[in-house]
Amino acid sequence: MPRIMVNAWGLGLAFIAAATLALALRPELRLAARAAWNDPRLLPALADDARVHYEPDARDCAEAVANLTPRAIARVESAHGRPFAQPPAIGVFASYENYARANAMDDPGIAAVTRAGAALFSPTLCGRERGRLEGVLTHELSHVHFSGWRPLGAPRPPQWFTEGLAVMASGGGGAEGVSETEAAQAMRDGYRVVLDDRRWIDFAGLGFEREPPRDPTKDALTQRQRLAYRQAGMFIGWLRMRDETAFLRLLRALEAGEAFEPSFESAFGDDAPQLWRRFVSDLSR
Repeated sequence: MPRIMVNAWGLGLAFIAAATLALALRPELRLAARAAWNDPRLLPALADDARVHYEPDARDCAEAVANLTPRAIARVESAHGRPFAQPPAIGVFASYENYARANAMDDPGIAAVTRAGAALFSPTLCGRERGRLEGVLTHELSHVHFSGWRPLGAPRPPQWFTEGLAVMASGGGGAEGVSETEAAQAMRDGYRVVLDDRRWIDFAGLGFEREPPRDPTKDALTQRQRLAYRQAGMFIGWLRMRDETAFLRLLRALEAGEAFEPSFESAFGDDAPQLWRRFVSDLSR
C-alpha cells in the first residue's frame, strides 16, 4: 500500500510538472488557462438579466448593457436569419488587468472580444468610449450567435468574413470612424483589404492591396483595422442584398461546421474573390 501511494504521488507530481512545462513552452496554453480561471460567467449576474455578468465596480455599465441587449439581440437575429442557439453570456469588466486575463490575449487595449461563447467588454466601453457601447455589443453578439451554432472543432471561416458579418449585423460596430463613403473611396483609390484566409485575430497583419495613407491624428493600427472591417462589412452587406437566400444558405452551412470555400461557392455559384471583384467594380461605376 505505501508503495502504491508513493507511485500515485509520483505520477501526480509528474503530471503537474508536465503541465507546468507545457504552459511555459506554449504561451497560448498559459493564456487559455488564465482565461478559463477568469471566465466572465463566474462573475455575479444581474438579477434582472442573468445573461449579463459583471465586476462589482462595473454594475452601472452592466445595467446599461442589459438595457441595450434586447435591441442588439433582435438586430443580430434578423441579420443572421435565426434565433440564438442559447442565451448569450456577456461579461462587463471594471479592471483592465482582469479583462486582459479573461480575453486570452493578455491585452487590455482591445475594447471587446468574444471568447468561448461569451462577449467580454473592456472598462473603456464604460468610460471614454461609451458612445461605442451599443455598436460593439451588437458586433460581439454577432460573433456569439455564429459560434453558438457551430460544432466544436469546426474549421474557422476567414477573419474578413466573421468580422464583416459582425460589422454588417451591427450597422458599423467595430468600424466606427470610417464611413461607407470613405471606405468606398479608399477602394476606388486602390486601398482595398485583401480577402485572404486568415483565421484568427491579427490586427497588425491585415493586408491591403496598397497601403492606405496614414492620418497622423489617428492611431495607425486602429485606422487600418476599422477601414478593413468597414470594407469587409460592406461586401457582406452586398452579398446579402444580392441574394439573401444564398447568403442564409452559406450561414447555415458554416454553422453546421462545413468548410468556408466550398460552402461559399455552393451558395453563390462563384468563389469569394470573383464576387469581390464584381463588388469593387460596382462601386467604381
